[in-house]
Amino acid sequence: MAHRVRVTGTRAGIRNAYTRMPFRFGVITMRASPVLTLAVGIEDDRGRRATGYAADFLAFRWFDKRPEKSLADNCADLIRSVATASRLYRDAGAGAPFDLFMATYPEIEREELAAGFNRLGASFGSSMLERGVIDALGRLLGKPFFELVRDDHLGIDLGTITPELEGLPVGDFLPPAPRPRLHVRHTVGLVDPITPADPHEPVDDGLPVTLEDYLRHDGIGYLKIKVGGDLDADLARLEAIAGVMYRVRAAYGISLDGNEQYKAVAPFQELVERIKTSPSLGRFWRDVLFIEQPLERSIAMDPGVADDITRLNAEKPVIIDEADGWLTAFRDATRLGYRGTSHKNCKGIYKSLHNLALARTHNARVGREEWFLSAEDLTNLPVVPLQADLASVALLGIDHVERNGHHYFRGLGHLPDAEKAAALEAHPDLYERTGGEVFLRVRDGVLACGSLQCPGMGFRALPDLDAMTPPEDWDFASLGQEA
Repeated sequence: MAHRVRVTGTRAGIRNAYTRMPFRFGVITMRASPVLTLAVGIEDDRGRRATGYAADFLAFRWFDKRPEKSLADNCADLIRSVATASRLYRDAGAGAPFDLFMATYPEIEREELAAGFNRLGASFGSSMLERGVIDALGRLLGKPFFELVRDDHLGIDLGTITPELEGLPVGDFLPPAPRPRLHVRHTVGLVDPITPADPHEPVDDGLPVTLEDYLRHDGIGYLKIKVGGDLDADLARLEAIAGVMYRVRAAYGISLDGNEQYKAVAPFQELVERIKTSPSLGRFWRDVLFIEQPLERSIAMDPGVADDITRLNAEKPVIIDEADGWLTAFRDATRLGYRGTSHKNCKGIYKSLHNLALARTHNARVGREEWFLSAEDLTNLPVVPLQADLASVALLGIDHVERNGHHYFRGLGHLPDAEKAAALEAHPDLYERTGGEVFLRVRDGVLACGSLQCPGMGFRALPDLDAMTPPEDWDFASLGQEA
């Protein structure tokens, strides 16, 4: 039964996190990033109160890749989107959590578009409030995220988004239980060293650095491999990667990430043909599970690409990621031939639940597993962003997740000692202490997630906003990140 609440107030704080090694995506090399944490207070109809939390990177050059926007502009836009959503949620009055989401989402989007942001960025502010309210309600009722959704405490009505889902309980689309273990899908970035012989900045901290190191150290069986749009360079890099991979194990699950690097399908199709005919990439192509967002978002959803996407699907399923910028984007994408979309907490919880229901409804109609959700979010860091996202992936029943925060950042080193200790004590299946630092615990390429089934969105250890910088006092220059 849906539980009515109202948002009584919000408070935000920012903490900088610094990489142990650089990560390149598109035209940007990231060396540091701000993490915004939001506390959301709620009150129910009986006057009971609770506080929930949401947190995420202010991911510059992902939500908005327009070159005229600086990285500081990107962060300012994301901060403003959270402030806009916070104000609108506070003004929305009482309702079921899903009703609050539906009542505020259009106005959040309208205001952010008017301020010069985009629809994907506007959804970030909405998603932060979604998660904060869900977490607060779980703490109020003493129920984990999975039970909140399954037992309809959130009041989710999928038919208000897509009419064909009218009257279908969201619980019908969930797995029987949340996944207790998730496979790590390790991202191979565009400047990541494959072997020690590759050029790279030295990292002398006792942790793995190269792809070869990680395959052996963590027992990785799933990989996400980015391509950059340069045919010859991409092919040579894929051949080098494959040469290392198959020395370690016989088979993998691979996603090939086009990362919006293509203006048309034909150049990407040429890369596919070159992979298929390369003598050293036969096993590699066999192991590719799906292709992620090869086309730049401004053309990825153009009806004119439908035939090309359908032909590419004959090779491997194609999914959207950055193009998933509005509530019904996946529904629209399926009509163009796309077979899936990515789940990311930063794009919205209710959106992913809707997309899960839509995919499973389509699959039931054709009698086969053709449409799907993947789990993508590169550098979610502990505690709140990482664990809330893993709790969502476990809820959605996805068995492997892109997860590289432990590669580019040094464990929980961005947190105060008290928060590290609390996380380790509350979630000993997920973390371990090694050499004086607390790290994510990866065994045979797997994360144990049983402790995420606690009241709220998957974390018992709470963030200390007093140890963070208020958004109005934070300055992008404090990162030391090149613009």
